[in-house]
Amino acid sequence: MSAEPTTTSDAAAKPSRFRTALGRSAPVALAAIALPVSGSVATVAAAPLIGPWLREQGWLGVCLFLTAYITLGAFALAPTYSTSLLAGWAFGFRVAFPTVVVGTAVAALLGYLLARRIAHKRVASTFAAHPTWEVVRKALTQERPLKTLWIVFLLRLSPVLPFGTTNVLMATTGVPLAIYFFGTVLGLAPRVGLIALAAAGAEKLDFDSAQSWWLLAGGLVATAVCILVFAIVGKHALDRATRGRTSI
Repeated sequence: MSAEPTTTSDAAAKPSRFRTALGRSAPVALAAIALPVSGSVATVAAAPLIGPWLREQGWLGVCLFLTAYITLGAFALAPTYSTSLLAGWAFGFRVAFPTVVVGTAVAALLGYLLARRIAHKRVASTFAAHPTWEVVRKALTQERPLKTLWIVFLLRLSPVLPFGTTNVLMATTGVPLAIYFFGTVLGLAPRVGLIALAAAGAEKLDFDSAQSWWLLAGGLVATAVCILVFAIVGKHALDRATRGRTSI
């Protein structure tokens, strides 16, 4: 009679495969996913209310927008798509584009420093526990600066991973700060610029107005290239590691 409750409790106490694989990085991964999603929902809900007010404030509205964007972006709560759309509609392209680029760059820098300080040790311990992952990580982030810059550029150009998630991912996996910063600016500037341009001059703030086939197609191409680069670099790194162990 007492065996069944014990079995049930043991099953409940057994960690999931997700938690077992990620180890101490599991809370970091969950936060990196949950925070950007929460920020996106909040921005979409609040933008129609604050957009007209920001437009009426002129340069004060620009300063308030920039301050809020940097602050929230540093904590992975500011999505680039909806904020670029809001800025483009409220301020026009000529003001919105440099404002969003500056805000994105500063928020990405602060987000990198925060994630590096808070979560780097947790993620490093997970890679240390999985030698194969560590081989691929080093190949992607540390071997050749230009290759790493290209990967960061593709990650930022792709719309699949949220801004905050990518900040945490690159900060905790060891991407050098300079490469991270320049790759972020180069990759995100075209995307946020196109969104702001599409929203500028619209009669009303509509989150479907900036969607178009060419923007979607460009994002899909960048995503496909990014996945291909990951696969090729990872395979070559694992092949080199395997040959090294065989020769020993």
